[in-house]
Amino acid sequence: MNQTAETSPEEHVLQSNDHSRLHMSEKLVFGIGDFGANYSWTFIASFIIIYMTDVVGVAGSVIGTIILICRFADGFSDLFMGSIIDNTNMKMEKAKPWVFWTAPILGILTFMLFNVPDAFGYTAKIIYIFIVYFLISVVFYTANNVAYSSLISFMSKDEKDRVSLGSIRFIFSNISVLCITTFTTFLVTSFGENQQGWTYTALIYAFLCAVPLLITGYFVKERNVAQKQHTKDHKTSNRVPFTLILKVLVTEKYFIITIILYLLWYLRQTDNGMRIYYATYIFDNANVMAILSVSTLLPTILGLLIAPKFAEKVGIKQSILIGLIISIISYVIMGIFSENLTMLVIGLVINGIGLVPFTAALSGIVADVGDIIYWKTGVPVQGSIFSLASAGMKIGSGLQSAIVGWSLSLGGYVAGASVQTEGTIFAIKSMQIYFPLFSVVLICLFTLFLNYEKFIKQIKNQIRSNRVGEMRTKEIYK
Repeated sequence: MNQTAETSPEEHVLQSNDHSRLHMSEKLVFGIGDFGANYSWTFIASFIIIYMTDVVGVAGSVIGTIILICRFADGFSDLFMGSIIDNTNMKMEKAKPWVFWTAPILGILTFMLFNVPDAFGYTAKIIYIFIVYFLISVVFYTANNVAYSSLISFMSKDEKDRVSLGSIRFIFSNISVLCITTFTTFLVTSFGENQQGWTYTALIYAFLCAVPLLITGYFVKERNVAQKQHTKDHKTSNRVPFTLILKVLVTEKYFIITIILYLLWYLRQTDNGMRIYYATYIFDNANVMAILSVSTLLPTILGLLIAPKFAEKVGIKQSILIGLIISIISYVIMGIFSENLTMLVIGLVINGIGLVPFTAALSGIVADVGDIIYWKTGVPVQGSIFSLASAGMKIGSGLQSAIVGWSLSLGGYVAGASVQTEGTIFAIKSMQIYFPLFSVVLICLFTLFLNYEKFIKQIKNQIRSNRVGEMRTKEIYK
């Protein structure tokens, strides 16, 4: 669908307060937000099942089903959140206020989720878990994360800046993931194990969640805000109808590819939820989880420092494919040596390196596809495109969490047992190695269709010249 662009001399397509490249200080302020977000997201994703099964006493299949229901609902709430951001016009700008005001609530709810009242009966516990988890995933994490992710588009239109922001974001993200997966079991044990240990750990993590997001929400600047093209039918309103936003998104092939990539990327992460089980029941030591986490995340963090330069040299698509092939090789190594800690660590290190290019590029790809859609239609979708990408992430994450819980139940997992059945061991290995391998192969196949790099620079130049919608040069991309 094309929107006729009839701008007056006073109107402009892109509101830009600063045409210069972003300073490193602002990139770091942006990146710290993802450090905070993971003290809710990754903490929950990595430990909710083992906390609920081994401390609260709720079956893994029940928790998996709760997660799946909420994540699917979360995917739908993402659609509306993107539209809300695109139609937000506050003194604090568009995405920033949502990052700022939801941060403390997200921290509080995360604390509540890991403090299920022991006095509650089994049914009451399930209801409590469902309500708190629903509020986190469907309402407050959605509002916070969609707004935070869309900041990449609002902060800069420069492709190099966007890749850099994506890299810095995931450096901070992986640092927090590394800290969470390395130190959580130690903290819980140090504070007294059982509920007391989880209470104090969750309190610390709630603080580490809220404060960094507050800093990001307050200090970053939105320099690149697309304005709705005024047409004959909509001259008096800047509000973009949700139905129009949805239509221009779902009719763009690169958006569909991006959504599938997001879905597969987070579906791949069954290893996050299974790592604690792998350490406990394959290597008989829960603290081995720290070794497994460091082996994956440290190479990723270091690799993200050079990822923008690598992508600039060989191209985004080519860099992603090279990384994914490396990742596939690593899973083969881990599959062959699944119970050899040394070889498993080597495989994880190689995998961490292989995942770097896709990790760095993913947010930038979404922002670029948003530019393509805006150029074609004249409809600003900076918030909405990230909301739908986030929906893919949430649905993928919900499915992977549910699959982890279901696989444990199907494998015959017995909470607290020192020895598990062969079926459980196979389920653990499948979620740690085989299922992620299958997902990475699919990601590789869909990445082959990501061919927009050859014309994206021309599109961005036309956007700068206000040549969007019917005023664009259509021959650039048909």
